[in-house]
Amino acid sequence: MSAEAMLQEELASQGNLEMSEAATSVEVAVEVAAEAEASESTATVTVRSLPGRVLAVVKPVPSMVAALKAEIELQTGCAEVLQKLLVAGGTRVLADDEKLAEIESHDVIMVVDESPLAEWDYGKNPDHKQLEIQGGTVKCPKLRSDYVNVLTREPMRSGRHYFQFIMHTIGDEQWCGVVSNPEQAGARYSGRRLTAWTYYCGRMNSRGTSIVDGAGALHAEGKAVKQFKTLQKSGDVIGMLVDIDEGAIAFELNGELQGACPIPKATPLWVLTHVDTASDHVELVKLALGDAPISSIESLSGALLDVTKGQ
Repeated sequence: MSAEAMLQEELASQGNLEMSEAATSVEVAVEVAAEAEASESTATVTVRSLPGRVLAVVKPVPSMVAALKAEIELQTGCAEVLQKLLVAGGTRVLADDEKLAEIESHDVIMVVDESPLAEWDYGKNPDHKQLEIQGGTVKCPKLRSDYVNVLTREPMRSGRHYFQFIMHTIGDEQWCGVVSNPEQAGARYSGRRLTAWTYYCGRMNSRGTSIVDGAGALHAEGKAVKQFKTLQKSGDVIGMLVDIDEGAIAFELNGELQGACPIPKATPLWVLTHVDTASDHVELVKLALGDAPISSIESLSGALLDVTKGQ
């Protein structure tokens, strides 16, 4: 074989080798991309309760914790603001603006924090400058208007809930209960014009017996329905048991059942108090269902008061 033929054969061999190496590189790149795509497509976020029960599985992995909470709310019904997400096996709470690795699977623990259901909303109240709020406590030494309706930060959306209103000071009259329309916060609606379901405390400086204006009563949807005990100026406790799913509410005074009535079913409800003197001081606390009196629990499944026949 001539030198020229040997040179051509060597060049052809090198060319085939380079083509083979290039093909191999392409194949490797395709395999890597396929593996990455497969990994991304199978990556999930598994959300568990503290005991380990799976509450939700989110796929694909959201880019941010806030987006993950939105998806969890869709799957579980638990409002984003009530969710506390922890990295599984740890105690660190994930921040809403924290990024998530979208090609990795994640295990998180969800803890439901119901404190916003029993904390008065300062920021969204149009007349908040007249209020002093700390958690579930509201005072109004700077009250300028005739009254202010104060609502909680978040509504109840499902289940049963038990609250107590600790009435530290009632200057004149107050209403304590629930509303379905958060637009009633502030000084635009008087207690008797509220679309609400409330325990009317009665007037502190009156001996009147009218359940519309004077004596304690159940006020529902703008009507005075049934006489309840009138509160003292200080120290009484109103208990309120709410069943959102079944649509019923029961009120008690110092543990003594006063009455129960229907409320809208499966409707978000905010807890409300209505302050109308500068000396008013109300503290709201949310307790375990086991703390509710048996009489209140039984009343929810018994005969409810007819709120359509009020004054």
